[in-house]
Amino acid sequence: MSLVTLTFGNRAANASPSTFISTPEERILQKLNQIGGAKGEAIIRKACRFYSQEDVYIVAEVTEGFLSNNMAAFYNGKQLEIVDVESKYGHNAKKGMTVGLTVRGISEDELQKDSILNFETQ
Repeated sequence: MSLVTLTFGNRAANASPSTFISTPEERILQKLNQIGGAKGEAIIRKACRFYSQEDVYIVAEVTEGFLSNNMAAFYNGKQLEIVDVESKYGHNAKKGMTVGLTVRGISEDELQKDSILNFETQ
């Protein structure tokens, strides 16, 4: 028995080959592509650096727009490189979600709790 049959029942088994099933991650990417110069904003809840890692891990809450791996992050006029975005939608997030961000180009001591991170497409 396939995962599609288990998830959607016999309806999906009778579906035509041209049936399109979209995921939340795909819908966010479509919106990002439609908007073009998308922006996002997140509030930092916690920042730390894991043992023997140079990158900083940030737990943040998205307050405006979207976040994606292909965006640039800005904090107090400093541009940060986004290494990875982790959310329940994969490597993308939208308003209201809590995300895990791995960034490069800043130390965890510079990041203040409840401060704002801004994001823009490159």
